[in-house]
Amino acid sequence: MSFELPTRRRSSVTRPSWSGMAMVVEAMLLLVFLVASLAILTGLFSASVVRSREGRDLACAVSAATNAAERFAADPASAEGTWQEGELTVTCDVTDEPTAAGTLYHADIQVFPAGEADAIYALSTARYEGRA
Repeated sequence: MSFELPTRRRSSVTRPSWSGMAMVVEAMLLLVFLVASLAILTGLFSASVVRSREGRDLACAVSAATNAAERFAADPASAEGTWQEGELTVTCDVTDEPTAAGTLYHADIQVFPAGEADAIYALSTARYEGRA
C-alpha cells in the first residue's frame, strides 16, 4: 500500500494576509498613543516639581518675614537692616512717625532669594509706643 501526499503549490508572489497587516497597524497606533501619554505625564510631573519648589520657597519666605515682624514688634530699633536667613535675604526698613502721645513705627519687610532682585514676599506692619 502506498500513500500519496498532496503536493502544495507555491505561488510566485506571497501576499500577507489582511489580518496580519491590521495587527501591525494597531500595534503602531498603540505605540504612538503610549509615547504621547508618557510625554504628557512627564510634562505634568516636571511641572509639579517646579510648583513644589516654588511653594517651599514661599513658605520659607513667609517664615522669615514673620520672624522679622516679631523682632520688630519686640523692639522696632533692633529690626532695621538686612540679614541672611538660610538661603534668603531679609530687609527691614523702619520709619517712625512722632505724635503728641507717642511714636508710631512702620516696618516694610521684604524677603529675597540670595543674589536676586525680585522679592518673594513682602510684609508691612506697624507698632505704636506711647510716651511714659
